[in-house]
Amino acid sequence: MSNIRRLTKIGLPTLLGISLAWVGNRIIRNEKKLKKRELELKMQLKTKSIKPFN
Repeated sequence: MSNIRRLTKIGLPTLLGISLAWVGNRIIRNEKKLKKRELELKMQLKTKSIKPFN
């Protein structure tokens, strides 16, 4: 019985902390990918806008 209490006392907060760290890591990784993609799109728009309109 005491093992179950100890497991829930230590295990649940640990599991919650690991889950939050994983979610935070995913958010940061996705933001880096989005920044890179945004720069790629801006570069593509700049090359297209250089052409004169007739």
